[in-house]
This record gives sequence, C-alpha cells and structure tokens, in this order.
Amino acid sequence: MASVLLAHFSDPHLPLVSLPSWREWRFKRALSLLSWFYRRRHLHTSAPLLRVMQDIEQAHPALVAITGDMTNLGLLSEFRAAERWLKKHNLPPTLLVPGNHEALVREKSVEKRALWAPWLHMDENGRAPSVLVQDHVALIGVNTAVPTLPFMATGRAGQEQLDLLGKTLKALGESGLCRVVLLHHPPVARLVQNRKSLTDLNMLQDILRREGAELVLHGHSHRATACTIPSTSIPVLGVTSASHIASSPQKAAGWNRITITAQPDTWDITVQRRVLGADGFMHDCDAGRVYSQHRHLPKTAV
Repeated sequence: MASVLLAHFSDPHLPLVSLPSWREWRFKRALSLLSWFYRRRHLHTSAPLLRVMQDIEQAHPALVAITGDMTNLGLLSEFRAAERWLKKHNLPPTLLVPGNHEALVREKSVEKRALWAPWLHMDENGRAPSVLVQDHVALIGVNTAVPTLPFMATGRAGQEQLDLLGKTLKALGESGLCRVVLLHHPPVARLVQNRKSLTDLNMLQDILRREGAELVLHGHSHRATACTIPSTSIPVLGVTSASHIASSPQKAAGWNRITITAQPDTWDITVQRRVLGADGFMHDCDAGRVYSQHRHLPKTAV
C-alpha cells in the first residue's frame, strides 16, 4: 500500500477585503477589528502565506487538512474571499474545519456554509463531524467553532456531534482506515489560555480514548506543538499560523508535512515541520518525528 502525504496548515487569517456593513456591526467585531488594525495585520501578511502555499504545492500532497481561522471577523465578504482563495490554489482533496473567527458572532450561517461546502464535507443538514477518505486515510472534521462573549474564544463540540464522532471513529476503525481527527481548538489542556480552550475537552478525550484515532490535528494556538491525548498514544499536533511573519522560530509561518504509511501491523506516521526562515525561504525545522500506531485490519479481513 503506497504512502499518503498529508499537508496540514492552519490560521491563515486572510487579509480583510472590506469593513463590516451597517448590519454586520457588533461589539465583539469592533474589538476584533481594532486588534486587526493595531496589531494582527502587521503579524499576518500575504508574503509568508504565499511561501507556505508554494511549499505545499511543490510537495504534491494527496490530502490537505486546514484547521480553521481563514477569516478575521467572520464576515460574509471574508467567506467569499476565502472561497476565491481556495479555488485559486486548486488544492487536492481538502477538509476544512471552521475556527473561532469564523463564528465570531451569532449570525445565520447557511450562506457561509454553502460557500465552503466543497471543503467542509458536512452532511446535507450541515452537521459535523465531516469525513473525507483518500486511499487508506480518513480525515474526520470536528466543528468546535461557536459564538462567545467578548474577550472569549472558547470552543465547544457539543453532545450531539460528540456522539456522532464516537460512531464515526468506530465505523472507520472497523473499516481499517487510518483515522486523522481535525479540530480548531486544542484537545489537550494548557496549550492555550482558559479563555481560548475547549469547554467539553474531557468528553472529547473520553471518546478518543474509547474509540481510538491514529492522529489529531489542531490550530488556534499559533504554535507548533506535539503531545498526546492523556492516557493514550494518540499523537496531537499543533501548527503555527500559515501567515505569521518570520519574527521568531516559535511563531513563524509553517505547515506539517505528514506521511502515513501502512505496514502489516502498524501505521507509520512521519511528521516533518516546515517553517519560514528569516531568509524568506521554507526549511525543515528539525529532524522530524515518527509515530507507530497499531493498525486495525478490516473486520472482513479478520
């Protein structure tokens, strides 16, 4: 069975294309807009993102995982601009999960969801988890993006979605697929501040412990991290913002190059972090990591 190359990037925070219309003004949006103009627009720029996307294109991945925050204010105009951006890059099969900036305020989301439908892969009712299968790899998207109070950026999967996630993980595991779970908020404590954390973290971890997964990918922290779901060997990988300037190695724009290879008894998962250097070029950040996860054969093959 051939290896599958998966490209994981997150939090591109595409440039604003317009200000909110008079109908779209909300207090939380005003706060986020001030943050964008005075700080974030100087940190998240087009040049680093272009370098990341060129590097991904040159790698020729079979799958792409995007873990949220395409936008800044969650405006309809931003969703349209992101749709154009995604089409322009003509990515291979891609699964996108929304981030907290996509759900900055409580608004009707049907039109927004329709714009991103080719990458969200939700069911006809707009429900998550979403699933994208390529060869022997299944990407499973968990939507943790929910509107919150000002100064808060917490996430929540919700009981209904978590119940469906458990069933999905079990079915895909019995099919013998390598299960890669995507969500925006980190599924492990203390990777972000409490005001940015996942409120139903324990329930999500319980499902992952019970049903299993081979890899979990997230964004939100704007940092490249590697850990595991507590009491398991399930690797959890974070990644820096794909548009962050190369001001420091810890936050410089980057992506995770992930190779998944099926061995007779294991999934061999090799992770190479790619990072933007001060010289303006993309580099391997380190020697890379290799994870070996037990492989479940399909029930029909047992």
